[in-house]
Amino acid sequence: MNNQYFPIVRAKAGEMEAFSRLDKSTIARCTPVFEVTKLDGRDLERARKRSSTPFEDYLDTRAKNIADVFKDKHVILDVSQWPVGFTTEGGEQVLSYICSRLDELGVIVCPVIGYDRWESIEYRETIKSMNLADKAFFCIRLDSLAIEDLGDPEHLDEIIEDMISSANLSEASTPVLIDIGDVTKLPVQDIMEVVETAYGHMKGLGFDYIIMSASSIPDSIEKAVKERDSNGMVQRKEMIVWKGFMSANPGASLYFSDYGVRNPRASDIIATHMNVKIRYTVSNAFFIVRGHSIQGEDGYAQSQKLSREIVNSIHYREPDFSWGDLKIMECSLGKITGSSTNWISFDTNHHIESVASEIFEFTTQLAAVAARV
Repeated sequence: MNNQYFPIVRAKAGEMEAFSRLDKSTIARCTPVFEVTKLDGRDLERARKRSSTPFEDYLDTRAKNIADVFKDKHVILDVSQWPVGFTTEGGEQVLSYICSRLDELGVIVCPVIGYDRWESIEYRETIKSMNLADKAFFCIRLDSLAIEDLGDPEHLDEIIEDMISSANLSEASTPVLIDIGDVTKLPVQDIMEVVETAYGHMKGLGFDYIIMSASSIPDSIEKAVKERDSNGMVQRKEMIVWKGFMSANPGASLYFSDYGVRNPRASDIIATHMNVKIRYTVSNAFFIVRGHSIQGEDGYAQSQKLSREIVNSIHYREPDFSWGDLKIMECSLGKITGSSTNWISFDTNHHIESVASEIFEFTTQLAAVAARV
């Protein structure tokens, strides 16, 4: 039964705290796709003052944080935000470096093979030279470029076939991630057509393990909730499409993925006038409560008022549903305020618990219907 959930998340402090607080049964049904963000800007400047090997230290810390939660468990790892060919102070490619560290720490790490990077000789050689641990596997990630190339199937197939031969892949055991990315401006029907086309094509090439991913949450709060100090609903189109596809094809091996509570293009830089907000995941949607600039009245303390809106709404699940729900309740009672990183943790923790539960309930119902038929 395809009830495993594959959230694409950044391997940063907020997300890692969210994972560390998940229920054990949820962790068992969740295989994260960690995107290791690039060390740059002020973070790099500070790191260079502390160490002569800032990049290796940074990657070591990311690996340790992942291992603290996922030792003896599978994670899928991507470093697509780093320049192709970028090497650490010791001259090693970023992907192979962090995969080696994770392997040493007992994580079953599964590297991503990016369709968009395959033309790079350095990248291909890195993939070909990697020795995976037992139970580990590669994951092919098809991004917007690959989705465009579905219109030229011969070209796409040529690249996929080169991946298979170069990395010695088994189609039956290699997952393919169809990453549609930001779908805020796409109609549900258009997303469905992409999924149907990509799924059918990859199944035709012999792949059995296919994951669809997309994100409906906008890259700025103004696009989600127009008015300050108000709330609104944002449809989770990716979940609606996955459920629709599976309802029409109950025997399909299509798994679900999304980008958590972040847009794929969202910046990690905290804007001076960032609005305080809570992104609360509900069935097929996000219930988003928006405050105003942190430079305005109450600053981060306005999260207490926003939390009361969540708790008093019809959407709130109960404090024992997740650690994130507990923190929202505590905030509504004035016990905590929380920083931007804290709220990434709270929102992400509730989101993963909610989506994992939603997937499990849907696939259970689907199996029950199929059994009756």
